[in-house]
Amino acid sequence: MSKPSKIYRDSNLLTLAQGEKCLLRAVKGCLEDEGTTTVAAHSNWGQDGKGKSLKASDAKSVWSCYRCHSWLDQGMATNEKKQQTFDQAFEQQIEEWVKIAENICLKPWKVKAARDVLDHLGVSYGIR
Repeated sequence: MSKPSKIYRDSNLLTLAQGEKCLLRAVKGCLEDEGTTTVAAHSNWGQDGKGKSLKASDAKSVWSCYRCHSWLDQGMATNEKKQQTFDQAFEQQIEEWVKIAENICLKPWKVKAARDVLDHLGVSYGIR
């Protein structure tokens, strides 16, 4: 069996971010729980599939408000600080995807998107 590709794409997974709280919480003035500007912010590191004009894998994204997303992409913080902040948010993102994957009361496309990315990442969740 071959190893799964690093570059994982799922537009439904990205759509899950809409209306959710910001997990990155990187800047003063973060819109935290507002949810109106929340999108999936992709990792900016090559090990996650980021290339010259290529976004990282959708599986390496976190829910982020536009202020924190701008900080991640163009902010003045060190690369180390950005990666540390992203990694902490990614741990929370996994937890959020697990909650969605286990909630059969949600719309089926949401549950499927969460389950598919968790399967891709090799993360287990309660309901199979």
